[in-house]
Amino acid sequence: MPFLSGDGELASLIRSFDWARTPLGPIDRWPQSLKTATSIVVASPVPIVMLWGEQGVMIYNDAYSVFAGGRHPGLLGSNVRDGWPEVAAFNDNVMKVGLAGGTLSYADHELTLNRTGQPEQVFMNLDYSPVYDEAGRPAGVIAIVVETTAVRNARARTEVLVRLSDALRDLDDPGEIAFAASGILGTAMNASRVGYGTIEPDGETLRVDHPWGAAAIEPGPRVLRLRDYGSFVAGMQRGETIVVTDVREDERTRVAAEALERRDARSFVNVPVVEQGQLVAMLYVANAAPRRWAPDHLALIREVAERTRTAVERARSQTRLSRSEKLFRFLDALGKAIAKTADADEIMATTTRMVGEHLAVSICAYADMDADQDGFNIRGDWATSGSKSIVGHYRLADFGVLAVQKLTAGLPLIVGDVEAELSPEAAATFRSIGIAATICIPLVKEGRLTALMAIHDKAPRAWATDDLNLLREVTERSWAHVERVGAEAELRASAAALSLLNETLEQRVQERTGQLLAAEEALRQSQKMEAVGQLTGGLAHDFNNLLAGIGGSLEMIRMRIAQARPDAVERYLSAAQGAVKRAAALTHRLLAFSRRQTLDPRPTDINRLVADMEELVRRTMGPGIDVEVRDAKALWATLVDPNQLENAMLNLCINARDAMPDGGGLTIETSNISIKDDEARAIELPPGDYVALKVVDTGSGMSPEVAAKAFDPFFTTKPLGEGTGLGLSMIYGFARQSGGHVWIESISGEGTSVTILLPRHDAEIPAEGKDETRGPTFPAGDGEVVLVIDDEPTIRMLVGEVLAEAGYAAIEAADGPTGLQILKSDARIDLLITDVGLPGGLNGRQVADAARVARPDLKILFITGYAENQVVRNGRLDPGMSLITKPFQMEDLARKIKEAMEEEPQKC
Repeated sequence: MPFLSGDGELASLIRSFDWARTPLGPIDRWPQSLKTATSIVVASPVPIVMLWGEQGVMIYNDAYSVFAGGRHPGLLGSNVRDGWPEVAAFNDNVMKVGLAGGTLSYADHELTLNRTGQPEQVFMNLDYSPVYDEAGRPAGVIAIVVETTAVRNARARTEVLVRLSDALRDLDDPGEIAFAASGILGTAMNASRVGYGTIEPDGETLRVDHPWGAAAIEPGPRVLRLRDYGSFVAGMQRGETIVVTDVREDERTRVAAEALERRDARSFVNVPVVEQGQLVAMLYVANAAPRRWAPDHLALIREVAERTRTAVERARSQTRLSRSEKLFRFLDALGKAIAKTADADEIMATTTRMVGEHLAVSICAYADMDADQDGFNIRGDWATSGSKSIVGHYRLADFGVLAVQKLTAGLPLIVGDVEAELSPEAAATFRSIGIAATICIPLVKEGRLTALMAIHDKAPRAWATDDLNLLREVTERSWAHVERVGAEAELRASAAALSLLNETLEQRVQERTGQLLAAEEALRQSQKMEAVGQLTGGLAHDFNNLLAGIGGSLEMIRMRIAQARPDAVERYLSAAQGAVKRAAALTHRLLAFSRRQTLDPRPTDINRLVADMEELVRRTMGPGIDVEVRDAKALWATLVDPNQLENAMLNLCINARDAMPDGGGLTIETSNISIKDDEARAIELPPGDYVALKVVDTGSGMSPEVAAKAFDPFFTTKPLGEGTGLGLSMIYGFARQSGGHVWIESISGEGTSVTILLPRHDAEIPAEGKDETRGPTFPAGDGEVVLVIDDEPTIRMLVGEVLAEAGYAAIEAADGPTGLQILKSDARIDLLITDVGLPGGLNGRQVADAARVARPDLKILFITGYAENQVVRNGRLDPGMSLITKPFQMEDLARKIKEAMEEEPQKC
């Protein structure tokens, strides 16, 4: 079949089709005229269908199959009258004319075809010509079919939009705009009903003020709950266009089909308007019969919806602007009228008159509330002719429960018809003073209902929102002017009183100043005595316990020596020494709290310090607490007293242990921290580099109130006798005295973190040396001479004993001047041991400085029980100087003496 050489779909279908069952017979017996005509049809890019024979057997090409839609491929080989039954009469005429040798031509011809299961209106350009057989007789008809529906719809759409623009251009009422747009669209779409409306704040209620085409339904606004008509609301809220061909068939509307059909909506399209994620408006087009909505129709509906929304909102904006301008002009005139008025009653008289005339009401009045807010007194009103004055006193309750509820809550009372909206008793009260409708605005100051302003009409009235807004604004402004007048009167009275007071001002100021100073001094004295009482009470309790232990132990030692039982003395010595150590710790805590303790700062590697303390901490914590050490790599050095830092860390660990009675986790962490200006100011430190030592536990934690007081002296949450309340305050004082800071972060029930922050120090840290084993054996001297200066004979005696035991020669002095005389002599002195606090006008540091003038290489050991700022200068002792604090053990003193003696002389 060379006449079907093409590779299109229809060429293949024609080759394989069983033509024997059609009037055309087998394809291989077709006459040449039919083959030739078929080849022309199949090869053409234009939609062509050939109707052969009396029956009009259909042979068409690929382009026509697209036009045929769902009817293809069933149309191939069918009789044209059967293939298109909805236009059978039209095609019957085509066959008669064509087989008679005639031609037909149609432009934009309208037909209703069923190509997709639903009838649709289409427009086409149609040209029909006869096809001749070998004998020259008409054997069939060729139809060229060009659909113009899209072009025609586009043209119609343009015409509709032009008419819409023309219609909306001169309209400024939102309801009229919506009605005009609905009518133009409904007419163009040949729809049953069209409406544009706004969505209420609930997102599900539609209000249509002027629907079009609802002849069978009562006139007036429509308020529709969309969920009563199907399950499509959620889709509209997402911005989806709802297209329903038949409400009886669509799952979204099947349940509500009856209600929809009563509203002429067998089929419909809903186009939502969504702004900022909210459904704000909707345009609907409904048809009383099932209808397939073409894409062109949907595009037109959407376009009309958008343009209607724009026009409606433009009109509303213009209306609001016009109302705002009108309100502004009135308020401006009112403001000018009362701005220079100096009398409150005149202000309110002008206000009520201008408001009453502007709003065309019967009465405008103002009132003051009674002190108990149960009643009010109308002080002034304005009334039209024929309306009587309502000035007088009234009970608020006489105007009904609604009036009491609204006005006492600070809300306006709005009544359009007292007879219809209020109780008979309340309506009777209003009626008795000639009021049928009212708006009453309450004025609330500092939570109290203080005044009222109202407009009334002697006939029922539908109040507009503008009426309420204007009365609200006027109420606030008028009372502001009333308050201005009152303030000006008070100012004048104050000026007069001030003038009178100025005459005696100096005397009054002196008297008042004296009273304030006396009160302030009394308060300071009271606070001072309270603090002293708290301090001395706590110290007395702790030191009485310690003195009892020391005194009791000494008595028992004396008794056992008298009984010749020296073997029993050791336990009492141990008890007394333990009490002394606790007393020393307590005094150190006090000094640290006051930031007056004597520190021995040295370049320190905190990682090394923590490592040396780790074993002790683990033993102290016990098996129920997991201890983890996280040491920072390349940790900076710091200048600090390592012994005090060890005490502080151990104190924090013990506090953490006490907070974890059932076990938990303890973390000791070090880190480098650089603090910027803002952070530094917040913790009262200079900006720069710091080293942090953090102790974290998973214990009971602290409430914010407890954490805020944790560093206060004597504050403790432990039972009486289990803590002095100086531990954390000592750590705070030590950190601040060392140039750093400390803070707590805690969550009740989750744990506590305490961070000690110390400044970075760039000096080289001494290499770690071997631990020296301490013992009671005193070092041996070689006849060196030691000058001991101390005002306490017992201290001089004990130091002398230590020196004698060690083989040193001792010279004693009781005060600074005596010691300085010895130092200025030619006597041999290898070491100066001096207390810091000395009588006689010279302290220990001053003696040492004077001695260094004459003896530059003199080695000096300070003994102190109380810090003096001049002992340690710039955070460190001078070369050749060392320090030991009272109280101390004798072996510690001997070790310090040996270290001082063995230190290399300093070159000056």
